[in-house]
Amino acid sequence: MKVIVFVKATESSEAGAMPSEQLMADMLGFNDRLVTAGVMQAGEGLRPSKDGVRVRFSGADRFVTDGPFAETKELVAGFWIWEVGSMQEAVDWVKQCPNPMPEESEIEIRPCLDFADFTESDPTGEFIAKERELGASLEQMSEDEARIRHMMHRWSRALEAKDLDGLVIDYAPDAVLFDAVPPYKTVGAENIRKVWAACLPHFPDRFQSEHRDIHVAVAGDTAFAYCVHHFVPEDRDHPVGTTWMRVTIGFRKISGQWKVAHEHVSVPFNPLDSRAWFITDPAKVDMPDYGSSSCQAD
Repeated sequence: MKVIVFVKATESSEAGAMPSEQLMADMLGFNDRLVTAGVMQAGEGLRPSKDGVRVRFSGADRFVTDGPFAETKELVAGFWIWEVGSMQEAVDWVKQCPNPMPEESEIEIRPCLDFADFTESDPTGEFIAKERELGASLEQMSEDEARIRHMMHRWSRALEAKDLDGLVIDYAPDAVLFDAVPPYKTVGAENIRKVWAACLPHFPDRFQSEHRDIHVAVAGDTAFAYCVHHFVPEDRDHPVGTTWMRVTIGFRKISGQWKVAHEHVSVPFNPLDSRAWFITDPAKVDMPDYGSSSCQAD
């Protein structure tokens, strides 16, 4: 069974006090034993609540409150994720843990819900099957792939904010863009920034940027990703939302940081009339009816 083990916050942890050298050594030894036993799957310490925020949900409204938060006994200073045979095994491990705080402290163990717990909410099993697929993808995802996916997500948020600096912050200085619109080639992050500066005034005030079907492959200091992307304007009749686009991105790791070296964005065209063939549904792979005028050789 999987459990999350919460280290409750104390006055010292909320004050930002860091552990002593001895406590660091003791906790490292404890974590080493957890890893050796195949128990520990993850573990992190958390910054004080003054560095955090809370988001309260009320119907369609979202209310954000900045920390610190007063209810110290309800706050968490760190956590582990463990795979154990029973709650008793988790309790036995916690009893062996060094006191994680300089003062009296508390650790809480909570079992995670299993897929079987959601059977009533998912009678067909469709959602559980998809959740299993997602979990398998996460287990196989490397840290480099996760960083690249985060870069793509950050690019989308910068695009939605029309943040020109944010749009090119992850590009190599000599990056090359093959865009879906002229010019066919733009060289250099600064010139790519200029392309966006000329383009964004024609975008609606508010829209979303969405990538779908992202595939990432990493080999050493190089990687590539491919997916489809589209814009989702609030006014669904706005032309920026007409089609999905095919995107391929090449990455290089430069001084330990992933950077975009090449990006290719395109829309297919109908060779019979040289017009763009819009992708209205990325789940549907369609094509023109070439008929007797097929481009294929006899």
